[in-house]
Amino acid sequence: AMKRSLKRRLLRSRIALNNTIHTILNINKKRKNLQYTKDSRSEENKLNEELKLLNKLAAQQQTLVQKYEKELSLQLGSAEQSSN
Repeated sequence: AMKRSLKRRLLRSRIALNNTIHTILNINKKRKNLQYTKDSRSEENKLNEELKLLNKLAAQQQTLVQKYEKELSLQLGSAEQSSN
């Protein structure tokens, strides 16, 4: 049961990270396609702020994914040892 909930948390974390990366890529596309007008400056600043936050979030999510992967591999390793 413990292993299953860890797998579930790992999966959820990977999905969240994937969604964050997808959002970052979409914002980068938006930034590329911005037409340079007076309004585009504030729009670009807004997108840059959003990117800054999303990059921090992605880094935290990546750390969580790595933590869960490590915990899961340790659990699998100890399960193999106990079955031998």
